Amino acid sequence: MVVSITVDSSAASELGFPASMASGSLELSEGSTAYDALAATGLPLEGSSSYVSAINGLAEKMLGAGSGWTYTVNGTMPMTAASNYRLNDGDDLRWIYVR
Repeated sequence: MVVSITVDSSAASELGFPASMASGSLELSEGSTAYDALAATGLPLEGSSSYVSAINGLAEKMLGAGSGWTYTVNGTMPMTAASNYRLNDGDDLRWIYVR
């Protein structure tokens, strides 16, 4: 299956991070999760498969107590850990750093 992925770090541009750390399409095996897709980008990750605390050095709380990483699939924020969310062919996955 093929999914599109974007890792949006534009909220942290003031810290010198690029607007996007990754963007493109990934070929994944059936049953892959939102976390699997993130790991497939090759970006350095911290935390765990159920809670990502940092991507490529951009960590939670660097821009305040409420800042950190979240994800959406097809524009909707799933209310489950990324390691639980199974992707489907054609999904649009976005990891977003929020403030």
